[in-house]
Amino acid sequence: MKKSIIIAVLLTAAAGIFAAQEDKILVKVNDEVILTSEIDEAVEVASAQSKVSGKPFNTDDFKKVIVQNLVEQKLIITTAKDESVTVSEEAVADKVNEYLEGLRAKFQSEDAFENALQKEGLSYTDFRIKIEAQVRDNLVFSKVKQKKQQEFISKAGVGDQEIQAYFEKNKDAFKVDDQMNLTQIYFTKGEAAADNLKKYVDDTAARLKTEGFDKVSAELTGKKGIAVAELGWVDTSSLAQNIRTALRNPKKGKITEPIESPATAQGEAGGFQIIKIIDYKSGKTPVLADVKEKVRVKVIEDKVDKLWMEWIENAKAKAYIKYM
Repeated sequence: MKKSIIIAVLLTAAAGIFAAQEDKILVKVNDEVILTSEIDEAVEVASAQSKVSGKPFNTDDFKKVIVQNLVEQKLIITTAKDESVTVSEEAVADKVNEYLEGLRAKFQSEDAFENALQKEGLSYTDFRIKIEAQVRDNLVFSKVKQKKQQEFISKAGVGDQEIQAYFEKNKDAFKVDDQMNLTQIYFTKGEAAADNLKKYVDDTAARLKTEGFDKVSAELTGKKGIAVAELGWVDTSSLAQNIRTALRNPKKGKITEPIESPATAQGEAGGFQIIKIIDYKSGKTPVLADVKEKVRVKVIEDKVDKLWMEWIENAKAKAYIKYM
């Protein structure tokens, strides 16, 4: 099930570094507006979070997705008012503390953590305020989605024929003890030194097949924006659907075609990965009777996800949305 994740971004007026800038309206959404300052704030927060966490960040890719996500975010916030959905300040504080504690754990000391923030031009207080705004909107979004999902579940009846058909089509997803020993090359968008990254990755994939994975991966090791990593033994049921698809019909030495990971509204740059199967332990495909309840749940999840996306699109169709 492909999840649609709507980023929670700062929805209040920009402060600090952006306060002196002239604001412009980019999009009107019902009685809400999306301002240039909101895009700047979203970029600043996502960039700081990525850098403090040691993750790559690509501003151009991030900006490509943020406006659309902000449009959906405005719609969700408006719906929250209609649905009488609210979140308590206590719940916001708990989530913020949980997030910051996890982030602090990546550093040897409190001073090291605050120094990392200062390098991004942020004080701890400023950063916490920005995170609180994100967390608040995330909680509102989650509560709206949960409420609507409960409504959708009642509409998502599943018959035995549907369960049988889904199982036959997705047997690999229900295998038990199906494992692969994997190694991969990951190319990060905006980081790898290539004018046309897609072509560079495709050319590399061709070289891997003719020159050998070990030779080419050794040449790429250490290059900016390219990570060669041994993933070790992985349970295939834990992999994303697109990766499982690329790894179908496994055999030792198989090298996948490039698998693209798009940039996300959370600021992750996205990229391409090429995976090699070092070894493979074939798991057991259960009979339907043993996993029928799991299959039924998956069918319902897919139906609910589809109804949610239809609801979002319907909300957009009814809304007044004008790009300035």
